[in-house]
Amino acid sequence: ATEDLGTISVESSTIDDKFKTNQSNVSNISIIDNKEIEKVNPQNIVEVLNNIPGITAMQTEGDIVKIHIRGIGNQVYMGEKPGVAVVIDGVPVQETTGKINVDLDNIASIKVIKGGASYLYGNDAIAGAIVITTKRNKGKSQSKIETEAGSFGYKRFLASTNQSFENYAIQLQGSFRDSDGFWDRAFYTNKSLNGKYSYYIDDTSDVIVGLDYTKIESGDGSGVHGIDAANEDPKSSREITYSSDYDTTLIKAFVTYSKDLDDDSNLMFNTYRFTDKKTYQSAYEDVDGDGFNEAHDYANDEEWAQNGIKSEYRTSINSTAIMAGVDLQRNKDKSLSDVLPWATTSYGTLSDSSINTDENINALYLELKQQLSTKLTGTFNIRYDDIEYQLEDNYDSTNNINPSYNENSYRAGINYTLNENNSIYTSISTGFRAPSAGQISSNSEGGYTTDIDSEKTYNYEIGVKGLISNFNYEASIYQLDRKDYIGTTSGNYVRSSDEDIYYDNVANMRSRGLELSLNSDKKKDLSFNLAYTYLDAKYTKYNYKQLVADNPFPAADVYQTLDLSNNQVPRTSKHTLNLIVDFKPISVLTISPEVVAKSSYYADDTNKFKQSGYALVNLRANYKINKSLELFGKIDNLLNKNYYQFVNVTASTVDKDMDDATIIVGPTRSFYAGLRYKF
Repeated sequence: ATEDLGTISVESSTIDDKFKTNQSNVSNISIIDNKEIEKVNPQNIVEVLNNIPGITAMQTEGDIVKIHIRGIGNQVYMGEKPGVAVVIDGVPVQETTGKINVDLDNIASIKVIKGGASYLYGNDAIAGAIVITTKRNKGKSQSKIETEAGSFGYKRFLASTNQSFENYAIQLQGSFRDSDGFWDRAFYTNKSLNGKYSYYIDDTSDVIVGLDYTKIESGDGSGVHGIDAANEDPKSSREITYSSDYDTTLIKAFVTYSKDLDDDSNLMFNTYRFTDKKTYQSAYEDVDGDGFNEAHDYANDEEWAQNGIKSEYRTSINSTAIMAGVDLQRNKDKSLSDVLPWATTSYGTLSDSSINTDENINALYLELKQQLSTKLTGTFNIRYDDIEYQLEDNYDSTNNINPSYNENSYRAGINYTLNENNSIYTSISTGFRAPSAGQISSNSEGGYTTDIDSEKTYNYEIGVKGLISNFNYEASIYQLDRKDYIGTTSGNYVRSSDEDIYYDNVANMRSRGLELSLNSDKKKDLSFNLAYTYLDAKYTKYNYKQLVADNPFPAADVYQTLDLSNNQVPRTSKHTLNLIVDFKPISVLTISPEVVAKSSYYADDTNKFKQSGYALVNLRANYKINKSLELFGKIDNLLNKNYYQFVNVTASTVDKDMDDATIIVGPTRSFYAGLRYKF
């Protein structure tokens, strides 16, 4: 239940969903609850996030999903942190490539915070946060069984139960997903088992113990190279992607203690351990000279362990609400790459690598909310992060580094209540991204500068939200300035040359836009949900070194420097639209057509390669056979639209054309149907 801390309450909790978002927010926040997720029956999180304006979520390979907010994170399609904090049960889950590993069947709610969100979540929340809360024990005993099947060999099974007793409750769930995938080798098998035990110590305190285990096997084969290949081989059966054949084990354990000290105060404490172990193959080459990459160069073994403690205290005094928190993280990454026996490459000598990285984060954060008048509320957040890295190269100790960063981030805003149902707000928020240990070590290895500044974002927005004539709406306009973007000095995908290539602060960017959400009363026989985004994302400063001539040794490569100021950021459509209509011809049947549309975009930094937009039509239906049993189904890409889901051209050399593009062809029409039984 919602907790009121005196006159007002703090916006939200970062480690628990007990304190709900309320009407006095000062920034753009969207929430999707379990009912909406269940209605979509998603196969990946993209399908859930499509109806939130400002989100660019894309499926880049197999089950790999990258999420970007307000144009941030679209510059590099692999190997870059997403710029979005992915938070699961209050913990920012580290994933250097932006891939989200989460059990879709275990999501209770998703909250999306847009704009810099480092004031709550620290490093890499430069564009916002995706806050996922997993399912918790409910106040009543209930069980559920689901099964679903569909195109491309898709199968899903789920069984869950929630049993509530006088002073404790138990929630258990097991799920299985399996698919061959549309693309060749895009198979995946997900097995997950999770549970939570809640013990009610007394009327004012409780403790929750949670344990999640997920096993994922996936091929991730989806991309082709060039227009001809996209037309002739849309399923990428002739070549492999840069990385594939993942075997991943995820284990999450946590304990959360909550104590209501009085009617207006609460203390929460959370300790956790997350581990992400994976093996996979990466890099590729054309072994037999047929023009297609069919073999990987490296076998990789990685383990990422996150250990931490978070605690938050809330109280209110008359018209002031306060939240104070501490966030301590001790993270370890072990990475081992072995060159496969057949590996040869034109990019230089390949070598094994073994690197261990420790990341220690000590952070304090504070939120103050003040009721300035009966209609005006002010909110101020501030966070301090102390980040220390220690990287050890087990093959070459000269690459060892031990840098540290101290960063401050904040948010300040006001909300003015226009009337009982409507309000207007404005705020400024910031985010930061510290250079990674790998980037600093790479520079150190080459003898280049290790004095790289953290990236910073400054998000300014003004919005209005509320209810008018049974229509819920929210509209905001914003400007997000990104300073000191960290990239390589000669383009992101130049492998080797006589030109100096190192990491540095190479560019500034600016995103401006309008985000609009509008939905009608869902209880009506005819209702809708509309999400529209206008996004203008540009480089404001970027001197790009482009390879003109690749000369053999000893002649030097020839470069030209391009000024890309005012160029559009790659893969950012100016217009994005999602429209879902729910129609109930009879009380037990809901038919829901959906339109997903994106306008054209550039596939490269130089804005040489422009890609056409597309519009897809999906169709969902839900039929309640009785109170306990329901039938659901959907048709994706109903009109069997031929489109490119993702296009990238490196443009690192002047002679690049669309035959050099990395293209992911969108799936054809597909069908899915299932049953859900609750008892």
